Amino acid sequence: MKAHFERQATYCSAFGADLTARLLRHLPDCILPSSALGQRIANWPGEAAPEADNLPLRLAGGLHALLLSAKAPELAPIYRSGAMADAELPKLLRAVLQRHDAELAAFIANAPQTNEVRRAAGLIATAHWLKAHTECDLIASELGASAGLNLIFDRFHLALGDGYGPPNSPVQLNPTWQGSLPPAAPYLLRDAQGCDLAPLDLRQRQDLLRLHAYIWADQPERRARTDAAISLNPPLPKKSSAIEFLRQRLASPWSGCHLIYSTVAWQYFSKDEKSQITELITTRGANSQAPLAWLRIEADGKSPGAGMRLDLWPEQKRIDLGRMDFHGRWITWTAPKPRA
Repeated sequence: MKAHFERQATYCSAFGADLTARLLRHLPDCILPSSALGQRIANWPGEAAPEADNLPLRLAGGLHALLLSAKAPELAPIYRSGAMADAELPKLLRAVLQRHDAELAAFIANAPQTNEVRRAAGLIATAHWLKAHTECDLIASELGASAGLNLIFDRFHLALGDGYGPPNSPVQLNPTWQGSLPPAAPYLLRDAQGCDLAPLDLRQRQDLLRLHAYIWADQPERRARTDAAISLNPPLPKKSSAIEFLRQRLASPWSGCHLIYSTVAWQYFSKDEKSQITELITTRGANSQAPLAWLRIEADGKSPGAGMRLDLWPEQKRIDLGRMDFHGRWITWTAPKPRA
């Protein structure tokens, strides 16, 4: 288990969250095995690694939630550079873990809800590419949509070249870009819906707290970007498994191009559900007259970042769009020129 915390700490450092990384490195030695939290971790039913259920990130989110809700204000110095020496951390963490044992054990039951807005840069680029390739406007279905922030990617501005999307949007995305620019093919997103096993209703204080808790505390710029997206009133995703949601969305013929997508969510689906989703999309795509596109911006065992894989029907074509940083900080765009 300690190796999982160390690996997540390494990831945090790579993303510029060194103070969160330091917290993660101390945590394994501060968890009392006989506590409710310790027992839950010891008997974790799934795969606790960062690439799977990501138990370390869940616990870091739980501690951040305690800070944000003012239940453990003593945690604040952990997230200020130079405010707390390493030697002081274990005693503080043990006290907080003991005092909030049951609450933290409950918090880690649900999967992380990062809903990173910068990942929408890949969605915007793909939408323009699809418009140029299919000459169709879009409907969209997001799997693992969390709070629905990336269901409104058409309301964000991607600051590349002459720009993509509304220039006055409060959400400005400016990833480091390598490769040719996406085609300048304005699209209309006619309908966007998402699903999640535990969708976050941002009108509810506890759900908003959970969303904020998974933004690393030493990265306030991510919090500001998230709050800007929230100000645009994203739709609430449906509480549903991905396969049941897709069965409903694909039950009837559609007009335009139907884009199904997930961004760093696929790892949280069960093996059986992944298989069912793949079979359903493949079958409906092969039998549809209208275009169906399946975009996965997901870990694929390669590096750096996540692969951007697009499957397209009815032409039954797989397209490598490139790679993207897991938090959308950079994109390497390798998409071919659109057919149209």
